[in-house]
Amino acid sequence: ILYEDTHIAVVNKPAGLPMHRTAELESDLVAVGMDFMVWRGTTCKLYPVNRLDRGTSGAVIMAKSSISAGMFGRQVKESGLDKLYLALVTGMVGDSGVINEPLDDKESETRYSVLVQGSDCTLLAVTPISGRMHQIRRHLEIIGHPVMGDKRYGHREMLELPGFALHSFRTVLALPDDRKLTVCAPIPEELLAVCELHGIPRLVLLQALAEYVNLLELESLQNARK
Repeated sequence: ILYEDTHIAVVNKPAGLPMHRTAELESDLVAVGMDFMVWRGTTCKLYPVNRLDRGTSGAVIMAKSSISAGMFGRQVKESGLDKLYLALVTGMVGDSGVINEPLDDKESETRYSVLVQGSDCTLLAVTPISGRMHQIRRHLEIIGHPVMGDKRYGHREMLELPGFALHSFRTVLALPDDRKLTVCAPIPEELLAVCELHGIPRLVLLQALAEYVNLLELESLQNARK
């Protein structure tokens, strides 16, 4: 659990864990979360406010009641979530940019910034502006730099990863009392190890990410003052 109050619990979903029960009857995030609540003595039903693909890790917002689910669900539908993903992609991405390719006949926009390059890959900070299904994965495949480990969209399965190299790192949402909550999900050890294997040392990665997040915070503060 990354954050919790009376309305929501924000949890760090591991890659490879589905959001809901599948035909294979394996573990899923909702069931695991509800079992934890029972074990802790705070039994409640959990409702996912946002969703991540099975292979993606990172922050998921779980509402503790149908009322809270409706309240936060409206926020997601009307204004979206301010989300920052980390994506380790194949090849050397030279510059930051914007992808505006339509998906499913709908306008779609994904912005990306180069954080650090490895020996044969690039770590990107990615912000989806729209919210199409598999948007980041599909858009990165379109520009010729698919997410590593994503066999559905242009790469191959990697035994080093339980899913693929896409992590929902930072989520910003508005709480009912109008406070802004920023939650960061720790980068999985498996992803850090793959980065190091491909020429991106952990310290270099963390320093680049810290500088980028500090820049985002500065820009946000400047915009708030305008």
